[in-house]
Amino acid sequence: MDIAARLSTIPQLLQNLENTKLELEQMSGVLGEPLFINFVGPAVSIQDHIFLVQNEICRLENRKGALLEEQQSLTVMATHHSDRRRN
Repeated sequence: MDIAARLSTIPQLLQNLENTKLELEQMSGVLGEPLFINFVGPAVSIQDHIFLVQNEICRLENRKGALLEEQQSLTVMATHHSDRRRN
């Protein structure tokens, strides 16, 4: 994939990550609600589920950081290639 094509895909990937992260944060909030805990009963370990959701949020944040770094690097590369063509 060339630089321009990859750069054009990154904003949508970032938006998808943000949407997923928001859904997980909302789920994490619901998991701790007393009504939910009473509904599922003691057989379900809510803390384990919250921990898994928090780990997934952390993974998404790391992926977002990697995408932002890639975006910055590709922008520099594109600028460098553009400058070479002008000279």
